Amino acid sequence: MNKRITLMMVAVVFLWGINVVMIKSLTNYYPPLALAGIRMVLAAIFLLPAIFYPDGWKPVPRAAWGPICGVALFNIFLHQITLSLGINATSATHASLLLALNPLFTTLAASRAVNEPLTWNKAAGIFLGLSGVLFIVTNKTDAGQATLIGDGIMLAAMLVYVAGSLCVKKGAQYTRPLVITVYSHLIAAPFLVMLGLIVNPVWVYEGAFQPWPIAILLFSSWFSTALGAVLWNTGIHHIGASTASLFLNGQPVVGLFASALFLNEHLVWQHYLALILVLMGVSLGTGALAAWRKA
Repeated sequence: MNKRITLMMVAVVFLWGINVVMIKSLTNYYPPLALAGIRMVLAAIFLLPAIFYPDGWKPVPRAAWGPICGVALFNIFLHQITLSLGINATSATHASLLLALNPLFTTLAASRAVNEPLTWNKAAGIFLGLSGVLFIVTNKTDAGQATLIGDGIMLAAMLVYVAGSLCVKKGAQYTRPLVITVYSHLIAAPFLVMLGLIVNPVWVYEGAFQPWPIAILLFSSWFSTALGAVLWNTGIHHIGASTASLFLNGQPVVGLFASALFLNEHLVWQHYLALILVLMGVSLGTGALAAWRKA
């Protein structure tokens, strides 16, 4: 793995990690499902000019439309719905643990569906990364808020994202990851808006149009969601879904440190140990450290 791809995936981890904190803040101003629709529409608008890059608009190959629709369905529409419902129905501890299973399930699924090899390095990276996440979530005391239904929804959120990642890998055989990202957002955004209109009689709360919430909403939509998706899908194209998924273990760690910075949440020694384990797991599983030493 070269430095450019490594930096790209690290950027995704930071963008998505701080996005958790931003979305948590934005739910004070917008209902969760309404917020998902608003964010995806803004992201789709932001991404739209990219279909003309670099040589103007070109038709999408017919074979690519199936994977693109799969990304729209699994990575965006179903993932946003199950994530919003699941986080509200179970504890943050259980939610983090279930989402942390993503690298394991992605690696197993990719070895079957898209013939990505399951290596000892990847297995060790998954183990270290999951251990790091465990150190984070076992320090929380909200497990009593968990429900079986909520855990099931969060498991579904993780599984649909795995399915979407495999669709990205498949679609990249026919067209550029940027094209997949743009069209999947354009397809999914209207359906999320329609769902939001059905389930939310009120779309905004008091203070939603003040400068600070608007600034957070735009950064979350344009950079964490839109740009993050472009970088993520490009990474999957270059290094595969299973290797890319190992970076996701860094997301809760970044979210934790962002919460400490912006929300004044307290850090303890387990959190720093978790950071070390996740970094070791990503370095070992992706071969990033060895690649950087050779460069």
